[in-house]
Amino acid sequence: MSEDVERNLDTQSRRLDDIEDLIRATLDDQEPAVQLTRGSHRQTYDELTTFNDHVRTQREWTEIDLDSALTEQQRQAWELWQHKHRLAWSTSDLVTVGAVGVIGMLCTWFDASIDRTIRDRLKPLISSDIVSGWEKAGKQLPIDYMGPDFGGRAHRIKSAGHDLARPIEAIRQIMEGEIRGTVWQADGATRVAVGGKFRQVDSWAEAALRLAQHLLADVITPMSLPIPGMFFLYESDSEALRDFALHAYSGLEAGSGWSVRNGIVTPGMTVLVTEILLRTYVHLDVYQQTGTARLDPPQTRRRNELLLASHSLISAISMGKVAAQMTAHYYSGNYVRAVHPSHIRHANIPASSAQAHSPALSSTTPTEPPKYPPLVHGTI
Repeated sequence: MSEDVERNLDTQSRRLDDIEDLIRATLDDQEPAVQLTRGSHRQTYDELTTFNDHVRTQREWTEIDLDSALTEQQRQAWELWQHKHRLAWSTSDLVTVGAVGVIGMLCTWFDASIDRTIRDRLKPLISSDIVSGWEKAGKQLPIDYMGPDFGGRAHRIKSAGHDLARPIEAIRQIMEGEIRGTVWQADGATRVAVGGKFRQVDSWAEAALRLAQHLLADVITPMSLPIPGMFFLYESDSEALRDFALHAYSGLEAGSGWSVRNGIVTPGMTVLVTEILLRTYVHLDVYQQTGTARLDPPQTRRRNELLLASHSLISAISMGKVAAQMTAHYYSGNYVRAVHPSHIRHANIPASSAQAHSPALSSTTPTEPPKYPPLVHGTI
């Protein structure tokens, strides 16, 4: 896009140098070294480009030296214009975003089947020698206590030991041989600690290793691990947040809750596929146009816009499925299932996160910049 602009800037700078040499030779009463090529008095940008390309061919100017062509102030203005310039989407861009959206829709609509398939494929690993060794190494650790107040299908959310966002607390409990958590009763919260019955660990390094082995063995089980940070919700003063955390992870049946596997890994694969497909498409398209896969600022902005649109589309589709599931249960008379927190597992949180952190959100400008930078006209 900016190659012709760069050629024009370089050519105009060289022609200005020729004019200065001509003036200097005239003042010194000498014969000028070069003769200026005359162009029409008024030219459109396209006419100027054609004329300059003709001059470059005659003079054999093949290199573009913007360092000599522009002052520091002009270079800053040129770079600002490059970053503001927005390329219009082509038909193929729209088709590509639509195709990626279809892939995202299929992954979202059949996410439960995909997750079930992943669970079935992971079952042979549970009985493998490696995982069996991990389970054996993680036995009798305080973070896996299943006694009163800490047991049940969702026991991994009832203490910090299985929360990936709190590894230091988990290691500390393993070192001290004590599980700690909060039990909520009618009269309020009660801090509970149970110790004296777990394996002794002598060092932080050993505790970290035991924790890693235990979590690796747990993450491939049907219940997997809770979403990082969910333990903070389970310890919240708000009963609604506590119930949300517990039931979202527990699910309507074992393995159907909101976990690391179906809340981050599986939807994260959709985000990864989206990134790979769109980035590959943009770089191939630029390579076909310019002979290089390197993106200039406008092409980078175009890529970011396509990624933002695709992630937004997939995120909207996933939220649509959540709404559809809740509506279907509601109109079938199953009101408990309609409001069950485990429906959040269908929301593609990684896609929403990618959308929120897209560079395209910070690169938009309130007004459309001019098609060509004023620098060109200022150096004619």
